[in-house]
Amino acid sequence: MESNKTCQCGAKHTGHICMLKSAGRSEEIAHITDHPTVTCFTCGAEANSADNVCNPMPMG
Repeated sequence: MESNKTCQCGAKHTGHICMLKSAGRSEEIAHITDHPTVTCFTCGAEANSADNVCNPMPMG
């Protein structure tokens, strides 16, 4: 079974961790990942808010 790793979030994608990493914005990433509550089902990134990952799911 092949997993779909393509982001489907459109314009909202610019504030997501994957885009911040590719832009080299490590200081901003540190700020939005200091108290993670969600993880991205697509890439595994952990973030404080579901708004900062493409495919959020609660950490558990």
